[in-house]
Amino acid sequence: MLGVLCIALLLLLTPLWTHFAIDASGSWQVTGQRDSAFALSDRLVGELFTGPGTFKDLAPDEAAHMRDVRVVLYGFLGLSALAVLFAGVVMARAPRDPLNWLALARGGLWLAMLLIALGIFAAFAFDTAFELFHRIFFPEGNWAFPPTSTLIRLYPTAFWEVTSAALGVLGVGGGLAVWVLARRRAASLVAS
Repeated sequence: MLGVLCIALLLLLTPLWTHFAIDASGSWQVTGQRDSAFALSDRLVGELFTGPGTFKDLAPDEAAHMRDVRVVLYGFLGLSALAVLFAGVVMARAPRDPLNWLALARGGLWLAMLLIALGIFAAFAFDTAFELFHRIFFPEGNWAFPPTSTLIRLYPTAFWEVTSAALGVLGVGGGLAVWVLARRRAASLVAS
């Protein structure tokens, strides 16, 4: 589950997606020029991964939040890597055990069902879901900025709505793909 979600998130952190979402949300108007907004977003995302973590384009409170985002992102990436490593070791030790493949299939199905349920909730209460996410992962409260802040103008609610929807679609699609493929593999092992 975490591996599929991690891949989906990494795809959405590419310029291909962020530029599309900036266009879709109209947030490029933060700088008055699309290319400037794209460049600013690329620098911020780049600093999430490679540092130095100064986020010099942002106000001090926004930069502090982005450093916290970096910690959460690294934690999620690390946890996902461990989950994939664990699943890989289990599958490598017994690649012909249909029960392992069925467990993998169930994980994919659970991911799809969970994301569908969260998507339905977010469709009707996005602001509540967004706030709940931030209260859980950023309990210090350093995530609420005025509408004039660079982060809010570059990544407004519309940006997060379209990005959350894309994450849900990718996660559901990936989960269902794992479910179908792992079930087929389990069935072929039982038949042989």
